[in-house]
Amino acid sequence: MKERPTAQKPREGDQDSRREVAVALTGITKRFGEFAVVDDLNLEIWEGEFFSLLGPSGCGKTTTLRMIAGFENPTEGVISVAGEPVRGVPPYRRPVNTVFQSYAIFPHLNVFDNVAFGLRRARVPKDEIQRRVVEACEMVQLTGFEKRRSAQLSGGQQQRVALARALINRPKVLLLDEPLGALDLKLRKELQLELRNLQHEVGITFVYVTHDQEEALTMSDRIAVMNEGKVQQIADPSTLYELPKNHFVANFIGQINLFSGELESVDGGRVTLRSGEGIKIEALVRNGDTPEIGEQVQAAVRPEKIRFGETGENVCSVGVRQIVYLGVSTQYITEFADGTRLVLYQQNAHDSVGPEVGEQVNVSWDANHCLILGG
Repeated sequence: MKERPTAQKPREGDQDSRREVAVALTGITKRFGEFAVVDDLNLEIWEGEFFSLLGPSGCGKTTTLRMIAGFENPTEGVISVAGEPVRGVPPYRRPVNTVFQSYAIFPHLNVFDNVAFGLRRARVPKDEIQRRVVEACEMVQLTGFEKRRSAQLSGGQQQRVALARALINRPKVLLLDEPLGALDLKLRKELQLELRNLQHEVGITFVYVTHDQEEALTMSDRIAVMNEGKVQQIADPSTLYELPKNHFVANFIGQINLFSGELESVDGGRVTLRSGEGIKIEALVRNGDTPEIGEQVQAAVRPEKIRFGETGENVCSVGVRQIVYLGVSTQYITEFADGTRLVLYQQNAHDSVGPEVGEQVNVSWDANHCLILGG
């Protein structure tokens, strides 16, 4: 598919007047009884953006999507779509469409009739229906499948039918609730890229719900990480991964090694702490306020930033306990003398030879790859 150039992405906190707000949630709270599933949520989703709501089960992401769609009403707060408040507007009157994990295509209709269903209900002229269905099927790579029924389609093809049916009505915002969750891993990865390219092609705002971190990182312009009804951080994928704001985001997005200890020195944004494992760690403060000397803090380093040898500012001795071959890389699970675990990855280059289980080795990492986390 031909990709259109995307507009410059606003950074977190920017007020970018060049981009329109497609969806705004202001002070949104949703309670079921006394329990707040979503708690004082504030979001701005930009026009033409692929925006993901990411978090564990029960964090409030699907409820948030359902409130945008109109299937749930917020207890408090205002939701606006394309600049218009939508409180009290039923789902079918909102300029949004929703694609569910279950597809919800009609088994008794063929692909053409499934895709054309909404247009026929809107009494669109037949020649326009024909043209738009052909365009929609071409868009989702279903040309030639128009006469097939759902029983003759694979899971990926059924998902494409659901996408075509949602897109043909030309919504301002497309809402997707874990639409790839029922597919096998290989197909899911293929459709992630197809869906991302499709979003570029049509230029519609996508709001995507998933609990899969890799899926969100692969597809999104920006991601809101949620936990217990609150947004923990909103940022582009690389910022979320490299500069998590707090322990939850660091632990939820990918794998990470954490060290707790007392801060011994502060030199600008560079700090030194003595961890519970007894090692001295140099780290940077790149998110939030610099802590004070004597304060208990957490430092974090990603497994792929650690290497064998003594080439970084942070050097320590560990014992190799387990080796897991992962294809493009090998995972080494190591331990400090007190039994605390440290995980690192090594790329499987042609000349790379790692240690064996039982060996005692030195590992190291650079201070600029070790971050002090907020709360």
